Amino acid sequence: MALAKKGTRLIKVNNVNYRWVVQPDDEPGMAIVVECAENPGQRMITWVEHGNIISPWLVRKAILHALDQGWHPQRKGQQIVFRLEGIISRENNWTGVPSEYEANV
Repeated sequence: MALAKKGTRLIKVNNVNYRWVVQPDDEPGMAIVVECAENPGQRMITWVEHGNIISPWLVRKAILHALDQGWHPQRKGQQIVFRLEGIISRENNWTGVPSEYEANV
């Protein structure tokens, strides 16, 4: 079943459009759920620790990680689950987005 369009966001990574949503109410952390926007196939779920800011930067990182680990978003198949560890970096004063990716205001 494809993600509903309502409440999801779009992101383009490597010329492919993806639809994503965050499911924050689960115990292991927050789940970033991603699938191909056109003709969705295999769904990807990436868990991150509570306290992270779920930004497009972090979603892009999760997508690239999943693709490197064998995720095939345009093929039918069971969902695939990953965990990104160590995203929060309190010593460098950022959570979810390193300062070099923040917009200059």
